Amino acid sequence: MPTTESQDRKSPWLILGVLSMGFFMTLLDMTIVNIALPHVMSGVHASLDEGLWVFSAYILGYATLLIVAGRLGDLFGPRRVYLYGLAIFVAASCVCGIAPNAGVLIAARAVQGIGGAMLAPQILPIVTMVFPPSKWGAAFGFTGALSGLAVLTGPTLGGVIVSYLDWRWIFYLNLPIGLASAYLVLRHVDDYRPGKRQPLALAPTALLILGLTGLAFGLIEGERLDWGLTAWAAIAAGVLVLTWFAVDQRRHQRSGPLLPFDLLRLRNFASANIIASIMGFSMLGAFLPISLYLQIVLDMSPLRAGFTIAAMPLTSALVAGVGGKLSDRGSGKAVILTGLACFTAGLGSFILVTGTDTSTLQLLGPFVLTGLGMGLVFSPLFSVGLRQVPPPQAGVASGLVNTAQEVGGLLASAAIGAVLSLRLSSGLRHWVDQQAEALPAEARAGFKQAFAPLTDGALKIGSAGPPPAATGAGDPSQVAKVQEAFADAFTSAMHSGLVLPVALLAVGWVAAFLLIRDVPAPSFGAPKPPPARTTTSGAAAATETA
Repeated sequence: MPTTESQDRKSPWLILGVLSMGFFMTLLDMTIVNIALPHVMSGVHASLDEGLWVFSAYILGYATLLIVAGRLGDLFGPRRVYLYGLAIFVAASCVCGIAPNAGVLIAARAVQGIGGAMLAPQILPIVTMVFPPSKWGAAFGFTGALSGLAVLTGPTLGGVIVSYLDWRWIFYLNLPIGLASAYLVLRHVDDYRPGKRQPLALAPTALLILGLTGLAFGLIEGERLDWGLTAWAAIAAGVLVLTWFAVDQRRHQRSGPLLPFDLLRLRNFASANIIASIMGFSMLGAFLPISLYLQIVLDMSPLRAGFTIAAMPLTSALVAGVGGKLSDRGSGKAVILTGLACFTAGLGSFILVTGTDTSTLQLLGPFVLTGLGMGLVFSPLFSVGLRQVPPPQAGVASGLVNTAQEVGGLLASAAIGAVLSLRLSSGLRHWVDQQAEALPAEARAGFKQAFAPLTDGALKIGSAGPPPAATGAGDPSQVAKVQEAFADAFTSAMHSGLVLPVALLAVGWVAAFLLIRDVPAPSFGAPKPPPARTTTSGAAAATETA
C-alpha cells in the first residue's frame, strides 16, 4: 500500500480515472438493458410489466441506498465500501447472466443496484480531498459528463453485444471489468477517511424504499391489474409512506437526518437536485420506449438501433468538456439553461418526426439535439450544485444529487411505462373492436377472445413485436395486420409517454432560470494532504483506529 507521501505525488486525475472505471460500469447497466430488452423478454418469457421491472428493480436498489452508502463510506472509508459494492455488483451481474426466468433476473437486478449504490457515492468525497477547489468544476464536470455518457452509451454497446454475442453477455462482461477495476483501485487509491461520521438512518431508508416500491408497483402493474383496487391501494400506500418519511426527516434534523434540510436551503444545491431528478426522469424514461420503438416498430436490428442512438452519446461527449470549462469561469447557469432548452427541443422534435415509417436520417437531428442538451447540463450540474457545500458534507450532498437523479429515473420507468402499457392496450383494444364490428354478431365475442393476449395488459413482447401466438391466427395476412396495428398503437403510446419528460424539462428550465445563481469557486482553501491508511502491524492499526 502506498504511503501518504507517495500518494501526494500521484495525479488526482489518475485517482479519479481509476475510480470512474467501476462507476461507469454501474451507470452503463442502467440503460444497456434497454436495447436488449426485447431479446431479454423473449429469453426469459417476460411480459411487458416484467420487462419494466427488469429496468426498474435496478434503479430502485440504486436510488434508495445511495445516501446510506455515502455514510458507510464516511464510517468505514470510501475505498473499502467502493470495493465491497464492486464485489456485490459483479456477483449479481453473473446471476443476471444465468437467470432462467424473469423472477430471478429481476431479483438479481435489484442486488446489482445495491452494489452500484455502495460504489457510486464514494467518488466525490475523494475528489474534494485530492483536487483544489479551483479544479472542482472540471472534476465534477468529468463525473457528470461520465454519467451522461454511460447512460447514453448503454444502448449502443448493448446493440453490439446482442448482435454479435447474446443478451446474457451484457452482464457477463461486468466480471472482467470489475476485476480490473478492483485491482487498479487497490493499487492506486489509498484508504481515505473524510473525518465526518453520521448515523446510517436505516429506518428512514426503509421508509423511502417502501414508499417508492409502492408507487412503482402500482404504476407498473396498474394495467395488468385493470387499474383496480390493488393498483390504486399500492400507489396510495406509497404516497402515505413517503409523506411519513418527510415528516420523520423534519423531526430528526438535529440528529443526523437522511435528508438534511440545511443543504436544501442552499439555492444552487436545491436547484441541482430539482434538475437532476428531472434529467433522470427525462433521460431514463425516454430511452426505454425509444429503444423498443427502433426495434419493434422500425424493425431495426439491435446493432443498427444502437448505432442510431449513438448520435446522442457522441454529441454529449463532444460538448461536455466545453460545458465544464464554462462552468469554472462562472457561467454555469447559462450552460445549464442552454442544455435544458436543447434537450427539450430534441425530445419534442423526436415526437414530431416519428411514425411507423420514419427514416434514420429523420432521427439524426432530434438525437443530436438531445445529446447536446445532456452534455451541457451534466457537465456543470455538480459543480454548480456543490460549489457552496462545505467539504465535510460533500459525500452527503453528492449522494443526495445522485439519489434525486435516480429517483427521477425510477419514477419515469414507472410512470412512462404505465402510460405506454395503458395506451398500447387501449389502442389494440380499439383495433380489435373495429375488426369485430365487420363480423356477424355471433362471431364477435369469439374474435375478441382470440385476441385477448393483445389486450389484457400482460402482453409478452419479443424482438419482433407481439409473438405470433398473440395474433389470434396463423394466417400470414392476419398476422401482418396485427403487426401493423401494433406498430400504430405503440407509436401513439410512445408519443403520449414522451409528453411527460418534455413538460418536466420545461418546468426544469423555469426552475433553473429562477433559482440558480452564478457564484465564485469556494474559498475553503487548497486541500490538505488526504489522510491515508497504510499497511501497519495489528497493534498500530488498532491504535490508529482508536
